[in-house]
Amino acid sequence: MLESIIQKFIFQLMKSRYAARLIFKIDFKPVKKGAYYFDMTTLVLTKLVLREINKDDRVLDMGTGTSSIIGLTLWKQCGCYVVCSDINPEIVSMAQENVEFNQAPIQVKHSNLFENIEEDFDIVVFNPPYVPTKTGTISNLSKQFQSQWDGGEDGSSVIKQFLDELQQVKRSVKVYVGINYWYLPKEKFLPMIEMKKDLKLRKIYRHAFLPIEVFIIEKKHLSKI
Repeated sequence: MLESIIQKFIFQLMKSRYAARLIFKIDFKPVKKGAYYFDMTTLVLTKLVLREINKDDRVLDMGTGTSSIIGLTLWKQCGCYVVCSDINPEIVSMAQENVEFNQAPIQVKHSNLFENIEEDFDIVVFNPPYVPTKTGTISNLSKQFQSQWDGGEDGSSVIKQFLDELQQVKRSVKVYVGINYWYLPKEKFLPMIEMKKDLKLRKIYRHAFLPIEVFIIEKKHLSKI
């Protein structure tokens, strides 16, 4: 019961343009009905990455979402080079509008994970879809935005594909993956990383009161994304 009340409150907060502006210190164009400015994973990811990156880092904000909120915040507060990407062309269009609204020198790419990513990056930030399709959460979302949340039958399908492609990246890169453990606990996620010989888990950051964990992963070897 309490969990349900908390979830409803959080979902209302995520739809608030005022809350997004207050938390991230960036203005946003109003999003389309049914879309969200951010979620709790985005909030925790952004705050953590801001503490660890520097101005010279090249950052890929993968699965950027309708507002490009992670990429815009990192660019504005750190001044680093940022590229944003998303699989959903409608979301890419909305993200591009927010980038232009903030007059940010950020490119927004339509890409299924690393498919259209040709540049080299020092850091990849990924807030993946991790909500199992069978949960009511997905059915309550507008169909055009379900790709932001739908992680397949058990919530892990997109993450598995991401790790497979990350292992093929022939360049050293640091990766921040944020997950809500209400939907995908680390006991399911950790074995996926351990199976990849070129990936090394460096740290797990667990938020003090939100159900969010951030996994910091290093990919070794050199080449291009």
